[in-house]
Amino acid sequence: MQLQKTDKTVLTPDDILTYMDEYEKAQVKEFDKLWSYYKGENTTILSRKASDPNSPDNKVPIPYGRKIITTFTGYAYRPRYITYKAVEQKAEPVEKKAIGEETTPVEKVTTPAEIYMKELQETFNLNNEHIKTSRAGRNTGIFGVAYELLYIDKALDAEMSIKAEPRFFSVDPREMILLYDYSSEPKIVMAIRFYQITKDHYKVEVYYLDHIEIYDRKRESNNNKWELTATGTEINFFGEVPVIAYYFGDEMLGVIKPVLPLIDAYDVLISDSMNEYDKFAAAYLIMKKFGITDPTKKKEPGVFSQVLANLKRYRVFENLPEDADIKYLTKDIPTEFISWMSGFVRDQIHVQSHVPDFTGEKMSGASGIAIQRLLFDFENVVSSAEADFDVGLTERIRLITLLYGKAGRMVGTPDMVSISHKRNVPLDIKQFADTALTMKSAGFSRYIVADVMPDDIIPDVEEELARQDEDSKAMMPDIENVPEDMAQG
Repeated sequence: MQLQKTDKTVLTPDDILTYMDEYEKAQVKEFDKLWSYYKGENTTILSRKASDPNSPDNKVPIPYGRKIITTFTGYAYRPRYITYKAVEQKAEPVEKKAIGEETTPVEKVTTPAEIYMKELQETFNLNNEHIKTSRAGRNTGIFGVAYELLYIDKALDAEMSIKAEPRFFSVDPREMILLYDYSSEPKIVMAIRFYQITKDHYKVEVYYLDHIEIYDRKRESNNNKWELTATGTEINFFGEVPVIAYYFGDEMLGVIKPVLPLIDAYDVLISDSMNEYDKFAAAYLIMKKFGITDPTKKKEPGVFSQVLANLKRYRVFENLPEDADIKYLTKDIPTEFISWMSGFVRDQIHVQSHVPDFTGEKMSGASGIAIQRLLFDFENVVSSAEADFDVGLTERIRLITLLYGKAGRMVGTPDMVSISHKRNVPLDIKQFADTALTMKSAGFSRYIVADVMPDDIIPDVEEELARQDEDSKAMMPDIENVPEDMAQG
């Protein structure tokens, strides 16, 4: 997939229809295939035609696309593992006192960045940001791209006044066309969103910098020609195309596409192994020096079917000659080869996708350090994907902030927010504790030491620091109850 570029500033109905037609024939068809593999409906094996209609024809799609996407998403984009923090940290309260001296609490400092971050977090909570961010990460793994669309919703604030609230939702990449300009750093100049109402009716929205044009795309059931009819126009309050794009690198390959041939090979291997099993189960029966029916009754209608039914039911041959012999005509199934080959192909899916198998033997029982070494290749891929993903997250924050300014709300800048990524890996608590102790000894602040810990251990750094302060206070002696001689000493 490549960025689509244009020098147009306005699209005619014919332009819109042409863009949609080309996108559906090329890109949507490819996306449909990738989505099928994610669902485990692998198209290559399911569309395979039998070479012999009299032979078994098993079609067993192995949902390996879903396995590697689930691993990729769970590791890099688990909900709430991408967090946002104000760049300016709160000042640490310092208390100096002598025995018997009354303590005066030091007021905590609240910075503009923290006020802005609180406002932004409220918007994120309203939009279920953690779920939609995880979904965007998943879509980049499947399609190589993910889209979000922003819009304005009316909500009530604490004073019961109506305010403009930014909302955003995930858009299926098969339903969105972005058009960029030809500048050195291409910018989005238009977007076409189209979604199906019925198979002969689509709703179409064309987003410009200052307005949105809405159309109906319809065709007669007996005619393949589409017609576009304008149905309305709306104001675009953002003043920009309110679409956020997340790209999986410049190539936009995603995780599944490079290993599709390997997944197909695995499907063929398993399906043909099942065919061999079925051939074995339906082997030919060889009977030497006797038959299954009385020769005098061979011409009676249904006599063979009746005898075969009795054999299957009772599994008994009666009145056989002494030198008679019965056996099946079979061939050996190369189980060792099938086992080796399936393991080889399965390993190659993980090697070439760079997504490890956390259920495999290598990961089983491995220490935290050993797992980190095994994840080196995977981490390289995830780190690169993360850097590209942050471009989209920053753009999301920028557009939300843009609306804050237009609505007269507290305005900050995206550089006031730090985006942090944590990994969903098996935890070695002792290793993290040793790291925290080393950092503390090296002079790092309490905040940084606590923030390094996994969210599963410390989900809220501020709450943890407050709890530490309470513990420290509880351990201090009660000055009022200290004996006078000890206080003077």
